Order: sequence, then C-alpha cells, then structure tokens
Amino acid sequence: MSDKEGQGHDDDRIDVEQSTEHNHGHATFKKRHLLHPKSWREFIWYLLRKGKMTNLLLIFLVPAIVIPRSHLEERFHEVFYLNFIFSFLAIIPLSNIMTIGVEDLSAFLGPKYQAVLHALSGNFVELVIESFALMDGRYAIVRSAVLGSILCNITLVLGITFVVGSWPTTRRRDGKPALHTEFEIGTFVDTSSSILALAFFALMIPAAFRIAASPFDTTDHRLVNCNLQNISHATAIILMLVFIGLLVFQLKTHAHEAFDVTEFDHHMIYNWLFDIILIAVSVTGITVCARTLVSSIEILGDKYYLGTGFIGIVLLPLCVVSNFIEHYQAIAEAARDKVDTAISVILNTSVQMALLITPVLVSVGWIFNRPLTLDFNILEISVLGCAVLIVNYLVADNKVHWLEGYILIISYILIAIAFFYFPSIHEEEKPLLDCNPFSRNLNKTALTEGVSPAEGG
Repeated sequence: MSDKEGQGHDDDRIDVEQSTEHNHGHATFKKRHLLHPKSWREFIWYLLRKGKMTNLLLIFLVPAIVIPRSHLEERFHEVFYLNFIFSFLAIIPLSNIMTIGVEDLSAFLGPKYQAVLHALSGNFVELVIESFALMDGRYAIVRSAVLGSILCNITLVLGITFVVGSWPTTRRRDGKPALHTEFEIGTFVDTSSSILALAFFALMIPAAFRIAASPFDTTDHRLVNCNLQNISHATAIILMLVFIGLLVFQLKTHAHEAFDVTEFDHHMIYNWLFDIILIAVSVTGITVCARTLVSSIEILGDKYYLGTGFIGIVLLPLCVVSNFIEHYQAIAEAARDKVDTAISVILNTSVQMALLITPVLVSVGWIFNRPLTLDFNILEISVLGCAVLIVNYLVADNKVHWLEGYILIISYILIAIAFFYFPSIHEEEKPLLDCNPFSRNLNKTALTEGVSPAEGG
C-alpha cells in the first residue's frame, strides 16, 4: 500500500505493531480527541474481539438480572440454583472487563500503581458482596469472609504461586538455560508480612477483650458488647491510618524498592477516560449480580446446613470471581518468572483486605445501624495467627521454593476441613448500641453496691 493510500485510510485502521524493544504485539490506535466517537467504536470492537470467548458469558447477564426480580421463587423453590449459576457466570466477563480497564489505567499511571489498583479492584467486588451480607444482618458470615479472603490469599494462592514460580524446570533466563528451584523476594514482601502481623494483632485484641472482660460483666454482656463496639470502631479508624501510611511508603518514599520495574511490560491501549468508564460499568454490573449471588449462597448454606464459618471462610472467597481472575493472572505472572509482580498483587490484596476493606465494613455498619464488631471467635483468630506466622517464617530468609508453597496449600486445606465441621453461628438482629466512646462503660451496678467487678461476675 502506498503512503497516500495509507493516509487515506488512516482514520479507519487499527495498527498492530510488531514486536519491538518496548512493545510486544500490542494494539495501538490512531491518536484522536479524548471523546472522538470513532476511537470509542474501535476500542469497544477491539475489546469484544480480544476476549470473545469470555465475553460470550455476557449472555447470562440478562437472566441474572431478570430472574431474581420476577419472583419465580414463590412458584419454584429451587430457582435459587439458577440465580447462583447465572450470577456467577455473569460476573466472570464483567470481572475480566474490569481487569482490562485496571491494567490499561495502571499503564497510564505507571508501574507502581499496578499492584495497588489490581488489589483494589478485586477487593472492591468483595466489599460489595460482604456489604450486602452485612445489610442482611449476617455478621458472622461477614467476619468469616474477611478472614477467609486473607487466608485464601496468603495460604492457597500464595502457595500455588510459590510452587509455579519455583518448580524445578529448565528455563531460559538472560539467554542462558538454567535450573531454578528457588527465587528471591523483594522489599515489599517483607513489609507486607510485617503489616499482616500488625493486622492480626489489631484483630486479635477485640476477641481477647471479650474473653477477658466477660467474667466481670453483670449486665447480661451489655457492657462488654458496648465496649467491644467502641474498640472495633477505634481499631477500624487506626487500621485505615496504617493503610494511608502504607500507601505513602509504597507509592512515594520507597516506590523504587517496592516494585521491580523491569517486570512491568503493560502497554496502554485505550485512553484513560475509556478505562474509567469501563471499570465503572463493570463494577455496576458486578454489584447487581453480587446481590443475587450472596442471597443464593445464604439460601444454599441454610438448605444444606453449612456453617457460617465455612460459608465465609471457604465459599465466599472462592465465589468472588474477580479475585479468581486476579489470582489466575498472578499465578500466570509467576509462571513467566515475574515473581515479584505476582507476589506483590497477592500480598497487596491481603493487606488491603485487612487495613481497608475490614475497617470500611465496620464503618458501613456504624453508619447504617448494623453493629458489626471485630469479635472473631477463637478458631478464626487462631488460624489467622498461625497462617501469618507461617508466611512470616517462610519469607524470613527472602527466598522460597516449591516445598514451602506446598506447605501453604496444605495449611489452607486443613483450615477448610476445620471450618466444614465448625457449627453455625446465629446472631440475633440487634440495633447499634448507644455507647459513649469516651466512657469506659464501667460496671456501675456492681460498683454502687460496693462489690468488686470480679465478685459481681
């Protein structure tokens, strides 16, 4: 084709560059105005064509929205199976579209934002799902789901990443074949493991407080519950402040140490406005489907007498498809020897769940009169502490190999077995207690009677 012909068709073409030093077969579009309709048509067409197999699942979006609102459960009691399947399948392409938008936006913002945006996108969907469970008054499921997400990330997913990234296979690195059975980890892994230890300490305090203070309460646990509520609110605020400090560390003061820039090879395809709209539309669709998915899981658990712990620890984290896609991509990055990127995404997800999503859920309950406290039971807080301890121990020498990943996978299986047999916890619907956050809420009855709190209990 001549130069004139090429110029004549310039507005209608999509250039796919060949492999070069900085671009490996990525599609590029002619630069136009940010809102140019031709660019947006090209973006949408390329997006649909690129993931056409996954995008076929978008056909389930219509029944996922229509069936739950048609009141068919009044005539067919087993329709919740269809609601679960359709909602689950509809979330898959929506999550994939959201991931594409996040990757493209991270290419626009820079490599240091990649892991943060990836983790935030997956955790946002989980926040929506758990917020619906919170509005339904399923506090035990919400608490278990928070821990379940963290445990799934730092045991199952991180373990698979370790195995895939360090399995003894012959690979070609730097032009030389070599047998790699271990890999080194970066600064952010050490920081994340320390942050997770701090998060465990913060989440353990309310549970320990209930155990220690309950014998001193002579008011049918009202004072203990009131103090637990205040402690949970204060802990939520402090954890969000820790998260802000972590962002400053990760994106500003130690950005060059927290990320391996050489592993970042994403090329911006669309424009930033299209990325934001892509993320917003997919999040809206996921939110609608997530409401049905949560209701179906709750009905499923009640029908088969599954414990609230098993639903929260195992089922909900595995059913959050956006996290599944994110985890698959992290494992694929590890298989391509981009181990720092893979581990950063996984640990960012866990840290954000502990320092951001958990406090936000407590705050949402605070605002909407849903008394969600951080009162985890002994089994929940014990397995979290053990998992964090194992992860910290395994990464202490800044090297991991496949056997350590295998250990983490086995740890998750043991946790799942324990919660499968753990009895269900049913909490009564109760309003938010009217407690003075600046008062110690002492056991006044016992004190006015001249009885020590210990004797009063």
